[in-house]
Amino acid sequence: MIKPDAVRAGSTSAILKAAEDAGFVVVCSKETRLTPDRAGEFYAEHRGKHFFPGLVEFMSGGPIVALCLAKTDAIKDWRALMGPTNTQTARESAPHSLRARFGTDGTQNATHGSDSPASAARELKFFFPNAILDPVPEGAAAREYIQAELTPVLVKGFAALCKEKPSAQRLEAIQWLADWLRENNPKRANAFAEEELALDPANEDAGDFETVQTDTAPVDAADVSEALDDLEEQMKAAVTVQSHFRGHQARRNAARDRAAAAGGSAVTVVLESHTDADEEHRAAAKLQATYRGHASRRETRKMQEEEAQAATKLQSGFRGFQARKEAEERRAERAELASAATKVQAGFRGHQDRKKIAAMKQSEAGEQGAPESA
Repeated sequence: MIKPDAVRAGSTSAILKAAEDAGFVVVCSKETRLTPDRAGEFYAEHRGKHFFPGLVEFMSGGPIVALCLAKTDAIKDWRALMGPTNTQTARESAPHSLRARFGTDGTQNATHGSDSPASAARELKFFFPNAILDPVPEGAAAREYIQAELTPVLVKGFAALCKEKPSAQRLEAIQWLADWLRENNPKRANAFAEEELALDPANEDAGDFETVQTDTAPVDAADVSEALDDLEEQMKAAVTVQSHFRGHQARRNAARDRAAAAGGSAVTVVLESHTDADEEHRAAAKLQATYRGHASRRETRKMQEEEAQAATKLQSGFRGFQARKEAEERRAERAELASAATKVQAGFRGHQDRKKIAAMKQSEAGEQGAPESA
């Protein structure tokens, strides 16, 4: 709780910022003013003590801000953030605490905090009687909750972010994703523009509607983009049908009012029935055309993907063929070079052999001519 002295001094924003900086999440909050009876009820445990009348007078003397804060070890950490009860003591021992910064004395000490889980439950119910204070899941339960409740929404959000590409700046992209998650929160109630034309309860058939169970199974990221396109097409078709149906109801009601004002006749009833049938046929035809267009676009995307895959496969095969052809040509060139080198080596060896034989013959001829000369 932010007490009347801090609210009067305009310190509410600074205290909330300090709480958020310390890791607290504000689950819910409200500004209110306690009556003396309500203040006495809140501090009933101190009834009969000498400071009780002054405490009740102070707490009912101005508006307060009640807070439901969430954090691991929230009670201990909040009391540490507040500091000692007496403001003067807080300024000496914990100068950065809330009571040291914003308090005045032992009673006007800016903030209040529960001292135990039991008192927290009682005080939260005191200010927020309709709040559902579910415990935060931990361990395996937390993992199951994240997998079932958070992961599908996050996958869709990241797919939408990649598809939209709102900015190259990280902070701007994160802000865009935060806005998307806020707008597409599955726990938020759907808003319908019923102020345009309210549905006539007399014309509603309960059997025409059925409850659809949502699937909480893990979502495959590869199918998210297609699922989003399908959902967008379905929503457009649903909005179109709803618009036509409201228009049909308005015209039918107007025709009925005119017939009643004119005294009614069989001809009017027949014309009205024909009008109803025409409206229904037109709405059905438009819905079917929308669905056929959606199916056609989906089939076109599938064919484009298959063509792209076939083109990629063909290009890959052609590149492989070119690589094999170039390798074969290089092998043929190496074989020709090896054959030429072998031929050159053989010719050089034959030349050397012939040269040696000629030298030997010349040497033998010289040896035979020497004795005759002598």
